Amino acid sequence: MTILRDVSLTLTPEAVVQAQRRGRSDSPNPALLAVAREAIAWGQGLAAPAGIWVECQVKSIVGQRVLIDDGRTERRLTIGPKVDLMTPAKQAVIAVNTIGPALERRVHELHSAGHDLLAFMLDSVGVMMLGKVSEAMRRRAEQRAAELGWNAGPTLAPGSLVGWPVTGQRELCLLVPLDQIAVRLNDGCMLEPQKSCSMLIGLGPDYDPSHTRPICEFCSLKDTCWRRKDVPGEQHR
Repeated sequence: MTILRDVSLTLTPEAVVQAQRRGRSDSPNPALLAVAREAIAWGQGLAAPAGIWVECQVKSIVGQRVLIDDGRTERRLTIGPKVDLMTPAKQAVIAVNTIGPALERRVHELHSAGHDLLAFMLDSVGVMMLGKVSEAMRRRAEQRAAELGWNAGPTLAPGSLVGWPVTGQRELCLLVPLDQIAVRLNDGCMLEPQKSCSMLIGLGPDYDPSHTRPICEFCSLKDTCWRRKDVPGEQHR
């Protein structure tokens, strides 16, 4: 088990505003940049980044399921029709990331006070900060793969990967001691605090990093996600 807390959450107002303007090349409104700058300042004081991961052995793949051994017990993860993305995996990193509850509470307070634009920007900042934690965890998984002389596969997640519903978090989170980073799974299979996410990354010698397919291609939100990246080779991160 590894816990990651020292994560840089540096953002720029331009990046926050541009994330909302996908496909536009004109200069952002200075007033929006000012609100984004304020939201970033709030976020820096409210976010408490944390990630926890466990490394498991991939025993086999049967049908749409991956059999995982965490050293204590064997569990099955029902990933669905895209289970082939785990076929090259010998080991798997299972992680849960969060920025804590304080930022989300402030978003609700701002909405209640009628500061909707600032609330929206702060919420966007929170999403991007959670992405920073996930990216740091992804880099750690790639480092671990390199230590083994392997490569890392795409980042997969219940509720995002087509055919792997959010209810899959129930199976996935049984392998991770969520209490170590003050995260819980509610009855609806959603992580709390809300700005939290889970991820599964396969590690193995047969993953070819130069041919890793963009994970956005298989995402259930691929047509509406404002955080989708258009840079080739980055979508799977």
